[in-house]
Amino acid sequence: METQAQNPDNTLLFVGYQAEGTRGRKLLEGEKELKVYGKWVPFKMQVAEIEGLSAHADHTELMDWMSKIKNKPERIFIVHGEKEGAEALQKGIKETYGWDAEIPQLYSVEEV
Repeated sequence: METQAQNPDNTLLFVGYQAEGTRGRKLLEGEKELKVYGKWVPFKMQVAEIEGLSAHADHTELMDWMSKIKNKPERIFIVHGEKEGAEALQKGIKETYGWDAEIPQLYSVEEV
């Protein structure tokens, strides 16, 4: 019996953002076999994406939102997004507002 993933007449349609390192992103980048529930599954189905349906703010929207902050924040942590986007936001915050923003490492701990 053929699985849904092995049927080239089927389409897997992504309508939300697929983060780096996820199975969804791997499929969108052309991966043809993935481990699912401990078993390797060949993907012969079509893979498509509808962009623009994310509920997250983009760089410009975040910078606009920050323009309404009256008092300089003591600390800003950028904890969402891919490395390049986070670094661009960090740079934009510094250049536009003169505020320091940090991109913490995963599992890092700082005593307060």
